[in-house]
Amino acid sequence: MRYFEVDGSTPKEILSQFLSQQDIPAEFVEMEVIEQGSRGLLGIGRKPAKVMIKFNDYEFMKRKARLYLSEVLTAAGFSDYYIDVTDQNPECIMNIKSSNAAALTGRSAIVLDSLQYLVDRVTHTDNQSDVQILVDVDDYRKRVIAPLREKAIKLAHSVKKTGRPAKMQPMATIVRREIHIAAKSVSGVTTVSNGSGQVKTLTILPERKGKQGGRQNEGRQNESRQGGEEKQERQDKQDKRQHEGKPRRRRSNKPKEERKDDD
Repeated sequence: MRYFEVDGSTPKEILSQFLSQQDIPAEFVEMEVIEQGSRGLLGIGRKPAKVMIKFNDYEFMKRKARLYLSEVLTAAGFSDYYIDVTDQNPECIMNIKSSNAAALTGRSAIVLDSLQYLVDRVTHTDNQSDVQILVDVDDYRKRVIAPLREKAIKLAHSVKKTGRPAKMQPMATIVRREIHIAAKSVSGVTTVSNGSGQVKTLTILPERKGKQGGRQNEGRQNESRQGGEEKQERQDKQDKRQHEGKPRRRRSNKPKEERKDDD
């Protein structure tokens, strides 16, 4: 649900203008009048009306995406299908059930990826909304993507432990996006995609730890400082011994000179 506080001449005119500008059917909005407003007398003492418009963007996006998806499937020649909708607000899963599910999924999920892309283009016209429409075909996300996520997490732990990269099978964008998120949930690793087009391979790599390098440099600096301090301490002791030894040498030399003179 999104909220808009709007000023205008009258509440009715405000609502009409809002629906026209946003291209939203009236059934998806509710209006609460904050200030009725006043036209005043001959324009004197005029006060604008103020309303709060509540827009149910979730239901609006859901209907819009479902209608569009049906149009695309029909235009592509598919007739034996129905769209099962699961509400997980702000996510909405549209699972296409069909006897021709393999064609709707495509090799490496490339057709499913294209359907998701088209729906995103239609529904993501406003960056302010957090509603996500997820397209699925015959529970492909549960059957295929979920096990791949688990595999990615296991590989990520192995990469973190051994420091050796691990490469996964070629995947379409819709799958690869999920794997990136799953692998990066393990600290100490990162991921990169290689290839061109919609289908690319994904590699899990050990993360370069700049902080650790900083700690190592700091340790070397501390060792250098400690070595310098020890060296200075040894020099101070040597200077002290030399300073203490000079008077003794003078005292020992003087009697010898006196005895030599006496002889």
